[in-house]
Amino acid sequence: WCENNYDISYYVAEFFNSLSSIAMILVGIIGVYLHASFEKRFLLTFGSIAIVGLGSIAFHGTLLFPLQMLDEVPMVYSILALAYCCIENRSYRRYGVWFPVSIALYGLLTTVVLVGAGPHDLMLAFVVFQSSFAFMVLVVMSHIVKIYADIQDVKIRQMWKTTGTIALTSYVFWNIDYRLCDVMQNLPFGLGNPQLHAFWHLGASVGSYLVTLLVCYNRAENLGQSPLMEWKWGLVPYVVVNVKHSKSS
Repeated sequence: WCENNYDISYYVAEFFNSLSSIAMILVGIIGVYLHASFEKRFLLTFGSIAIVGLGSIAFHGTLLFPLQMLDEVPMVYSILALAYCCIENRSYRRYGVWFPVSIALYGLLTTVVLVGAGPHDLMLAFVVFQSSFAFMVLVVMSHIVKIYADIQDVKIRQMWKTTGTIALTSYVFWNIDYRLCDVMQNLPFGLGNPQLHAFWHLGASVGSYLVTLLVCYNRAENLGQSPLMEWKWGLVPYVVVNVKHSKSS
């Protein structure tokens, strides 16, 4: 990545990229804490964000290939967990047991190829990770579009728009850092590298939390739980439901 290695600390390869990864751990833990009474699928999804953060710190802090796998493999499982939440969001089960099994096998196959490629074929590992992850992102986005189309609450629609803006901006930062590193390292007027990959981490953390939160809200609506969006500490949104009116357990 574009950050100079061991520039800030002798012990940390990419200081800012490692530091910003803490945000993923925080939003993941907060998500689990604030939604502890919700279905396990959402606890798994929030929790997976925290695991991605741990792997990201390990990778950016060392730049070792085995620890890179601790960053990328959890990302695949995290998006798979979110995909399950998006697709199985009705008050009834849409698909049989084959669906979660297929998702698990998808993750397992990706893991085997990534780990099997090893540091000896980094291009194969890169292509497999990018393609498998991007495909699942497109699957999630296609279902988010359907969810958004049915929303009547103006505030919830606005939250979705804000989430999309954060995600898109963060992705732009990722691309600038990745593709225009020479420009970022040689900005005019003596300006330093803005560390856009670190900002990508921050945006991805907030975006991941909000997407999971809003899918959780949609699920509660479909279960007839009359969800409300409230704010913890005046800063963090979370979902509150009335389980007495639930259509399904």
